[in-house]
Amino acid sequence: MPLEKYNNITSVILAGGKNSRYNGSPKALLEIDGETLYKTAVDKLGKIFNTVVLITNTPEIFPDDACLKYCDIIKNIGPLGGIHSALVNIHNQEAIFVTAADMPFLNDKIIRTIVNSYIAQNPDILIPRINSFIEPLQAIYKTSIFTKLDSFIKSTEKYAIRDFFDKVNVKYIDFDNNPEIKEAFTNISTPTEFEAIKNLIENKN
Repeated sequence: MPLEKYNNITSVILAGGKNSRYNGSPKALLEIDGETLYKTAVDKLGKIFNTVVLITNTPEIFPDDACLKYCDIIKNIGPLGGIHSALVNIHNQEAIFVTAADMPFLNDKIIRTIVNSYIAQNPDILIPRINSFIEPLQAIYKTSIFTKLDSFIKSTEKYAIRDFFDKVNVKYIDFDNNPEIKEAFTNISTPTEFEAIKNLIENKN
């Protein structure tokens, strides 16, 4: 019997990078085993959350499907801009689960562990942590932080997500440094990494 979906947390996929290493083509539309990273993420997250949203500055090149799509409102400030746009556009939800389009190994069990930890702790932001490494792009952000985030963005020239942490109540969920965890948080940064991950997945299937 499938597990119930979370109905008060919306899942958000960030796909707003410049993708300069891919000649401007979004990493989200790279294909592995005949399926785009975008579709893989939407399918996985759609089994966990009632609503999946994509933040992209090129919504017209993505499929016309059930995934809601919004552009950055404040552009060129990295993932913080994507989170800001998501919070502007997502209403009547307690929080958002944010991930990136270039994470091909999203893990249902790990995501549910993160969400359940958020529910138990009730922080403004819940960040996964492996030893000293933190992962702000498989994390939970409460929608009530919007005003503070908006003010922070408009008053700073440094847009690293962690620079915002001292403005709100941030808690962490610690994971063991093992192969399953490291795989789940893997992201694709370069064409070489993409080819290696593509070959790994296709050779498994």
